[in-house]
Parts: sequence; structure tokens; C-alpha cells
Amino acid sequence: MDCGGTMKGSRLVDVLDDKPLNKKQWDIIIGKLKKLGTAIEMFYGPEMNIDDADYRFVNDRIEYYETKGRLLTKDEMKVCNNLWNRYHPKKQVKEILK
Repeated sequence: MDCGGTMKGSRLVDVLDDKPLNKKQWDIIIGKLKKLGTAIEMFYGPEMNIDDADYRFVNDRIEYYETKGRLLTKDEMKVCNNLWNRYHPKKQVKEILK
């Protein structure tokens, strides 16, 4: 009995291959990435360096989708969720009010 092995169809590539691309869903996700990019810009304000690693990561993922049709991996989505938790506007307001 294999209790820890990889089950057929559990890898991200298998999941993506089995289903047709839902462009509407991915457009929504990319829209959220654009909001994240704006949140990072707002966080740093006018002094923001466009070569900031977090901003560059988000912007590159947007460009890859728009120019090459490249989708985000599960790990990239996790990174973006962590960045959102760090930069989202509600958190910025709470820090200002402290």
C-alpha cells in the first residue's frame, strides 16, 4: 500500500491539462495581480524603485500572461497571496493609524 505517493492527476500540470483554459477566470486573477502591483506602488509612494523585487515579480507575471499566455503556478499564487497580505491597502491604513 502506497500511503505517501503521488496520486495520478494530483500534480498541477495534470489538473491544468485535464481542463480547458477558463480565460475569464484567469483574467480575474490577473486583474487581482494588477491591484497587487498598485498596492505595492502605494505602499512605497513616490520613492518606489521600479526594480523592487516584489513589484518586479508581480509585474513580470502580468506581462508573461498578457504576452505569452503563461499561467501562474501554484507556488507563484502562494507568493502573490503572501505579498497581498503584506501590501494590501487595509493593512496600510492600520499602520498609518498606529
